Amino acid sequence: MKRYVFALALMLAAPLAALAGPPNDAQVARLLEVMRARQTVDALLPQIEASQKQMVEQMMAGRELSADERARLDRMIARSSAQMRKALAWDKLEPVYRDIYRNTFSAEDTDALIAFYGSAAGQRLLEKMPALMQNTMTAMQKLVVPMMQELQQDIEAEARPPAPFVPPPAPPAPPSREQKIKDKSAGAQTK
Repeated sequence: MKRYVFALALMLAAPLAALAGPPNDAQVARLLEVMRARQTVDALLPQIEASQKQMVEQMMAGRELSADERARLDRMIARSSAQMRKALAWDKLEPVYRDIYRNTFSAEDTDALIAFYGSAAGQRLLEKMPALMQNTMTAMQKLVVPMMQELQQDIEAEARPPAPFVPPPAPPAPPSREQKIKDKSAGAQTK
């Protein structure tokens, strides 16, 4: 009888153990699909670029840039954007996302997330996510830009060569023996 109870307990626990394990590839793929992960990344890239450009503009505020300096700055921003788009391309991010979700959530968690993001409330959250991210980036810029400006000033101060060392003037030399004699005789004459 104990064997039957034990076998029954194992049979009932097996599905629970499977749910406690990591999600399978199909679950992760479905989660990424209902979360619109690819569309979210695609929508986020222009926002990141705009935020980056705005941050650079704020850092350069109050500085007069020549046409050549402006062109160099624009080329630097364009290079940075191209590198970011290449690094954050979906074909590079998707395997990373899959690993992150697989290593973070259990199969049971993944099913619950699929259910949530598949719901009307989950879809509304996803629809509002770009605005939420933009508002977050704007708020973060207000914190980061002053810090970056201060860092830039510190770097510029450190990069300036130190002022040349000017030794203090030498103390006057003690009077020579001849000077002492002269001073004594001058003092005797004034008395």
